[in-house]
Amino acid sequence: METKEKFLFFQLWWEIPLALLSLIFYKAVKGLIPILFQKKTKTNKKIADSTKKEVYKWRFVSEELLKQPLVLSYILTTGPRWNVHAIIATTEPVPVKESLKIDISSCVASAQSWSIGIYSFPEGKPVKYIASHEPKFQEQWQELKLEPGKYNLGLRYYNWYNEVSLPAVSVDNNQVINTESVNSSHINNYFNYLPKLIAQDNIFYRFLNYYIFTILVCKKWLPKEWVRKEFLPVGDPNNEFVYGVIYKGYSLSLTLNPLLLTNYDVYLTTFNRSSLPIYFCQINTDKYTTSVIETDGFYLVRLRPKSDLDNNLFQLNWISTELVSEVSCNRSGGEV
Repeated sequence: METKEKFLFFQLWWEIPLALLSLIFYKAVKGLIPILFQKKTKTNKKIADSTKKEVYKWRFVSEELLKQPLVLSYILTTGPRWNVHAIIATTEPVPVKESLKIDISSCVASAQSWSIGIYSFPEGKPVKYIASHEPKFQEQWQELKLEPGKYNLGLRYYNWYNEVSLPAVSVDNNQVINTESVNSSHINNYFNYLPKLIAQDNIFYRFLNYYIFTILVCKKWLPKEWVRKEFLPVGDPNNEFVYGVIYKGYSLSLTLNPLLLTNYDVYLTTFNRSSLPIYFCQINTDKYTTSVIETDGFYLVRLRPKSDLDNNLFQLNWISTELVSEVSCNRSGGEV
């Protein structure tokens, strides 16, 4: 047994009780934050004088938004392994009686690859998705039949074009969200700001997601599906995912089958124990190794299909991951 493994074995004696407390804390905060966040964002609603109906807006995830109170806490509880490779926009909870329509022409004109998720509120459970790699859409407005209730929308643009706009949304045949252009400077500011998030790390964020590292270390003894749901509570079903722990003083090495690169866009993110991103990139080569990791944490590889693929196309052996120590002592890792 390697020195690191021996250390982790003894470390688990205090890690597991702390992880259990962290899990309880996460569940409690997850239930509370959306309610507080909804009260906070009510001031953003506008009443149209002519129709007296509520008009909602997309919340583009930007530097300005991330600096607002509760926003980072909201992200770290509703989508804790949040996607730092895409332009992201979300909506406030929208009440729906029967159906919701989305003008996807804005999505098609804005990005090479995109997806929109519909999530129940306040549970945050994914209900439906539409994505660019699905069979070609026949109509500009895509209608989704939903059960009565409140829903959030989450939009992701990958490989976006120079001109980016957020789509109009109609609820029960009433347009409640208008098309909105996104300023390119706001996009650049957002991605330049992401590495600075580490400066905001504190004991609250650390304890909120502290348990994730522990369950990944112990995942061979835990139900596989439960671990996946805790790590990826709102994972896009259109994507494939590979994830695992990372250790301070190690590098993460990936080997990719050419078929994987041909059929998927490959995105890597490494997180610290607070689930704040410490590194992210798109991988376009069959071999890739990160620099030495400076803190314990975990990694996530997102595999996004480039076209409408057969669900059985992806093979686990198309990607392998390995943790390599500074003294070239290898250890395996990165199971799905």
